[in-house]
Amino acid sequence: MNFSICLLQAIAFLDLLAVGLIVPLVPSHVRKMGADLIYVGLLGSIYAGFQLGSGPLIGSLSDIKGRKNILMLTLLVCAVAYTTLGITNSVVVILIIRAVLGVFKQTQMLTKALVPDYEKNTQSQSAIYGKMAAISGAGITLGPVIGGHIAEDNPDNGFTFIALIVGICFVLNAGLVYFLPKVKKNTRKKPTKKSNENLLNSMSTSLKQSFTELYKVEWSVYWDIFLFKALIGFAMGVYYSNYSLYCKTQFNLSPKYIGYVISFQGTVGSISSFFMGYINSFYSHDADYSLRNFHVFVLLTVSLFGLMLSFNVYIYVIWLIPLAIGNAIGRLVTLEMILKRSHGDHRGSLIGASNSVRSLSGVVAPMVSGFIGQYIGIPYVIYASLCSTFLGFILSYHYRSKRLKVD
Repeated sequence: MNFSICLLQAIAFLDLLAVGLIVPLVPSHVRKMGADLIYVGLLGSIYAGFQLGSGPLIGSLSDIKGRKNILMLTLLVCAVAYTTLGITNSVVVILIIRAVLGVFKQTQMLTKALVPDYEKNTQSQSAIYGKMAAISGAGITLGPVIGGHIAEDNPDNGFTFIALIVGICFVLNAGLVYFLPKVKKNTRKKPTKKSNENLLNSMSTSLKQSFTELYKVEWSVYWDIFLFKALIGFAMGVYYSNYSLYCKTQFNLSPKYIGYVISFQGTVGSISSFFMGYINSFYSHDADYSLRNFHVFVLLTVSLFGLMLSFNVYIYVIWLIPLAIGNAIGRLVTLEMILKRSHGDHRGSLIGASNSVRSLSGVVAPMVSGFIGQYIGIPYVIYASLCSTFLGFILSYHYRSKRLKVD
């Protein structure tokens, strides 16, 4: 493995480690500042909404201006934004910062886009992506634990201290990007007014092509699978939006132990994804993935019901295991169902639409959890997740029965 690929993997790890340090602590921090739960939900929705719209923009910009340069720019903007997050005492400023982060926090996408620039072998690229996912997953697992310890040891200024550490991590990451070798490619003249026109033309052309491809797809064939994906995305989005506050309210967990719980769940999910091939070996006759889809909703529904009835943190953690497994497998199963039914046609458009469904769920879910938490109570947020998965359970059973009759 060459030096450039090792640098990219270090960048991906440090990026998610920094995010894991601070993101689980944001809801509790803004609550201490006097914000209500609707505002906490709005923070999540704003971020997800800007992420949804900024991906194509940052991607097009990196194609024209250079991926390395744009990655450095986004990392430096994120460094300033996260540092400001810890310094400011205004909830309005925090809302603006979350919007800025939603636009510029595209590090993982840009890091993956840089891999083919330094590794031309497509088979090697696949292995690199797998290792990068595992390494960055380790970062997001360690982050909450370290952040929780720091916050608990420094109850007054812990969040500010963590924000400064996160800012330094992003500056350090920008420095690592700087040391990436320059990619040789045919470049035109220095960027001028024409470059801006090229960027606008590129984005305009990409949008037109996307809409053309989306129009060609027979959405009536796939609507049920997209509904399954939306139900899982919504259920998990609602649940995770108030995750830290739920643990604090129900079990009086400190930031340190909340970090342990988050890391444990992330580890279970990563292991489940890693063994997906082994899990699939038990479903050799499930060609259309309908049985796997049904079992995912059974697992999620039972898990959420168990979490809802948990009377202490130990039982709660036990029920997190099937929830993490169901969530990890569910994301992969719905994608496989879409690709299986497409027979190779419009595959790119379908994957893009699948990601859009997940992102839209990420926009709606935090606001729903915020309203429920504010007007009904934080313990009742989990009921919305349970309703979503139970609806998926009913629909997936109907879908499975229908497929069996057809066969």
